[in-house]
Amino acid sequence: MRIRTRLSFVFSIIASGLFILFGVSVYYYSSLHRSRDFMNHLKERVEITEKIFLEKETFTEEEFEKIRNRFLHTLPEETEEVLELNGNRKGEFKYEYPPELKERLLKEKELEFKWGNKRGVSRVFRVKGKDYLIIVTAVDETGQRYLTDLRKIILSLLLFGIPLILASSYFVTRQALMPISRKIDRANSISASNLHHRLEVLNSKDEIGQMAIAFNQLLDRLENSFEAQKAFIRNASHEIRNPLTAILGEAEIALSRKRSQSEYKEALKAILREAEILNQTVSNLLQLSRVQSADEQIYMEPLDMRRFLCEVSDSYAFQNPEHRVKLEFDEREAPLRAKGNRGLLLSAFSNVIDNACKFSDNQTVEVRADARDDGVRVRIIDRGVGILKEDLEKVSTPFFRGSNALGINGSGIGLSLSVKIIELHRGRLKIESEPGKGTVVELFLPSGKET
Repeated sequence: MRIRTRLSFVFSIIASGLFILFGVSVYYYSSLHRSRDFMNHLKERVEITEKIFLEKETFTEEEFEKIRNRFLHTLPEETEEVLELNGNRKGEFKYEYPPELKERLLKEKELEFKWGNKRGVSRVFRVKGKDYLIIVTAVDETGQRYLTDLRKIILSLLLFGIPLILASSYFVTRQALMPISRKIDRANSISASNLHHRLEVLNSKDEIGQMAIAFNQLLDRLENSFEAQKAFIRNASHEIRNPLTAILGEAEIALSRKRSQSEYKEALKAILREAEILNQTVSNLLQLSRVQSADEQIYMEPLDMRRFLCEVSDSYAFQNPEHRVKLEFDEREAPLRAKGNRGLLLSAFSNVIDNACKFSDNQTVEVRADARDDGVRVRIIDRGVGILKEDLEKVSTPFFRGSNALGINGSGIGLSLSVKIIELHRGRLKIESEPGKGTVVELFLPSGKET
């Protein structure tokens, strides 16, 4: 069978099947809706009948008859009766009902029933120590006419639609099957500037479709490599800039005038510290890049989070003496143990703390850590400008900056890098914020225990 014929045949069967299923579903659910809607009308009639019965002594016979005619006889062929039940649940019915239906009406407190083309609702209520049975029946003529018209419409659509599907499917499949030369032209037009373009796959079972799939998979791998490379460059430029700035600043200050030997020594120590941080940052970024490219697994080690967070705080305070960070630990003195890569986590926590300090106008930032059953939770709390609700889901996107934070220095990379590092550790990073009141960034790291 030719591809054109096979595709046309399969498409026609599927489309016709869906068309038929849609028509049957529309009719079925319309029928259910009409039935339930009509039953609700009958229940309303029962409630009105009950209220009128309870209040009938307050009306004159003429007023009572007007109310009955106004409210109780609005449905086609509607009947209603109120039957007093004696002690053995027997009663004399005003209208004729099948024997088995009478038994159910007397036995059940509330009942929905169908009798011929009529539908009905009954309910038992008690007044002044006596039981009364209300029965309301009617014919849903409007619903029956509606369903009859709906059946005709659906059948007409099927009779005209299925042949139209057969004809159109053949035409569409004939036009959709492109020759191999078109795919070659398409492939030749793809370059680094439009690497997201893909060949169209019409039928994954034939040779043309398999060729297109294989080529598209190759493009996927190339595009992922390009994106990983771009992300690495963006992240690296952000992480390397701070220590480089510190090194240049320290060197410029040291050379600005003649200094004593001890002052030069202190300047060289500061430069050495920043150079070590720079070296560690570059190593971590290279390691992160390799992990994202699935070249190798990152090295994990058990961490005492109390000691580690103190190291983070000391390192950050040394680089940013104008910022204030306050550490708080679980008062129960429970062990705070996690498993992770020290260098990557140092970068992740430092980025989050740095954001908290910058966006809170150098107010004190609280870092609270407590133990969980399966790991450690660290909450970094600031009382700064906060994050707008519409920006909250985008703040972890590289280069994104909230509209209320455009005047604050930053590149919009640090938080996205922190998110990736925490995800690499099988952890979670959650952000809660209220504009004008501050932000809480919660980081969870698993303990890494064997289960």
